[in-house]
Amino acid sequence: MIVKKVAFGNLNEAFIENRFKNATNIIFSNDNNRGKTLLMQSLIYSIGYESIFPNSFNPKKYFFYSKIEFNNATFEFLRKGNSILVLNDNSFNIFNTISEFKYYFDKEIYQLPKIDKNGEQKKVDLSLFYEIFFLGQDNRNTSNLIVKGQNSKIDFINMVYSMKGVSISSHNKYDVENLKKEKLVLESKIRGEIRKIKILKQSPQIATFISSASNNIDFKNISNQLKDLHLNIADLKKQRNREENRKIKLENLITELTSLNRSLNEGKVKCSDCGSNKIIFSNEDFKFEVSNNYVRKNIIDSIKSNIAIKHEIISELNNNIIKEQTQVNNLLENSTPEVKNYILFQDEITDSKIVDKIVSNLQKDLEEIEKKLQNNVINITSNKDLQKSILSKIILEMKNYYFKIDPQGLLVFEDLFTKTGETYSGSEGQEYYFCKLMALNNILSHNFPLIIDSFREGELSSSKEILMLDEFIKLNKQVILTSTLKDEEYDSDKYYKIENLNVIDYSNLADSKILQERYVENFKKILDKFGIRE
Repeated sequence: MIVKKVAFGNLNEAFIENRFKNATNIIFSNDNNRGKTLLMQSLIYSIGYESIFPNSFNPKKYFFYSKIEFNNATFEFLRKGNSILVLNDNSFNIFNTISEFKYYFDKEIYQLPKIDKNGEQKKVDLSLFYEIFFLGQDNRNTSNLIVKGQNSKIDFINMVYSMKGVSISSHNKYDVENLKKEKLVLESKIRGEIRKIKILKQSPQIATFISSASNNIDFKNISNQLKDLHLNIADLKKQRNREENRKIKLENLITELTSLNRSLNEGKVKCSDCGSNKIIFSNEDFKFEVSNNYVRKNIIDSIKSNIAIKHEIISELNNNIIKEQTQVNNLLENSTPEVKNYILFQDEITDSKIVDKIVSNLQKDLEEIEKKLQNNVINITSNKDLQKSILSKIILEMKNYYFKIDPQGLLVFEDLFTKTGETYSGSEGQEYYFCKLMALNNILSHNFPLIIDSFREGELSSSKEILMLDEFIKLNKQVILTSTLKDEEYDSDKYYKIENLNVIDYSNLADSKILQERYVENFKKILDKFGIRE
């Protein structure tokens, strides 16, 4: 991923930055409030992050644009609210929600890692994924995520494991429980059959009632599992119905736009009030002039693509519903052993060899289940060992970087996050984040740029700052940093003296006024590419 251009604004004010290089970039100023944080948040917001904007800034009033290269393919993103538009190789896509865009991102740009959420393997949220390489200025907390949402730091760690191809398989969260229940059932049946043999040998004439109904299964546990399953099924059905409803609306929209296409070609459509033949199509966040043939064609193609995605999502949800329903059936079938009442008479059971054979077969089944249970335990143990190894490598890499920038430092790295309530702040916090992001970059070998807003926060010493910059440059990949310099530092041109550092100075921008009228014309051209009309 290489950032080429970032822009944000509306038809009254805007800002465009296109001076990025595929190298270490530093955006700096000699004072605060020059818009550096707005630029960084706008960049990551344009591709689906839940950005933390300054309180004085209202993102609902603006469009957010970025031009980014992924694996030699160029993508242009435009976001407003929760809607994102994507241009790529003359293809045009409209996404009305971040979830829809995540599905596209996973399919067309980068395959997102999966983690266990409520017993199911699910693609990670974009905001969680971006914290692998992005660090904003606000809400920093070394003991937790920057943006939590529905995620936790455990999810982040599991995502790291997943990116290294290691995770505890949980295709079915009830597999182990079901195997244990089957084992109990078989053991109970074997005991029942053995009792038959004893009875036959002792008194073949005696009629004895034998039951294997004792199953040692905790009813409350079964009840809770069934409750969870039914809640999951209800939730999945709601999701499926929502997606089906959206798909139907998109199909109806295709019909309307196709009809509009014919009407426009025949010259039948115009505004009854003003006589204009300009027709606007809009979703919750964007407006498009569909009287333009090129724009209309792109919108129709995008809607068709979205319908195809909806089909896949609905199919996936249907499969998940079937899996959950199968689990309900399995729980109901296996919650107790098969209840059989035996009345043993000599004239009905003439040979104990028949019972011996039944016992032998049941014991083979029992051995098979025990093997499955053992394999499952071995697999989990093996994956946990691999996870420990990955975490150890990351922590060791963090320690190595820490020693490079602060040989006499007292920070102790034991995990990817500090303990709850033990938060590093100031320069210590910045050193911690530097070591963490650098270690993740090296161990995961990801192709995303490191993006850090206010990378020398907390009065980081100049000597440590220079060491950090040297390490960033050594990565030989895109890094985007921001910094605020003191007057004496600014006057000394300190950044200009560092080789292989792309320097971008924001000092001449007005205080709290990065958005300016002089960028509006070029920003309109960006909106025009997407067919946007406000």
